[in-house]
Amino acid sequence: MLLYLNDLVDVLFYENYFSVKESAIDYVVKLIDLVENQIDKKKHHITPQSVSVYGEYLINLKINPKTTWYFVFNKNENQYLVSYVFNNYSKEAKYLNL
Repeated sequence: MLLYLNDLVDVLFYENYFSVKESAIDYVVKLIDLVENQIDKKKHHITPQSVSVYGEYLINLKINPKTTWYFVFNKNENQYLVSYVFNNYSKEAKYLNL
C-alpha cells in the first residue's frame, strides 16, 4: 500500500495535477492522515463483489469537492489493514452504489 501511495505522488506530479512535487506530497500526506483519523469513525460498507478480492470493507473520504477516495480494508477488532485505494475517477468506482 505504501508503494502505491508513493507512486501516487509521482503520478499527481507528472500528470500535472500539481505543478510542484511538494504539493503532491502534501496531498498524499493529507490523504493518509484523513484515512488514519477517519477509518474507525466512518460508516464501513461491505465491499461490492468487483473489489471484494481486496478486502471486506470500504469507506469513502472526500479530500476536495471533486475527488472522493475509496479505501478497501480488513479489520480485526480495532486494527485496520488497508489493502486497496482508488478514487471516483477509477474504473472500480463505476460499480459502487454507496
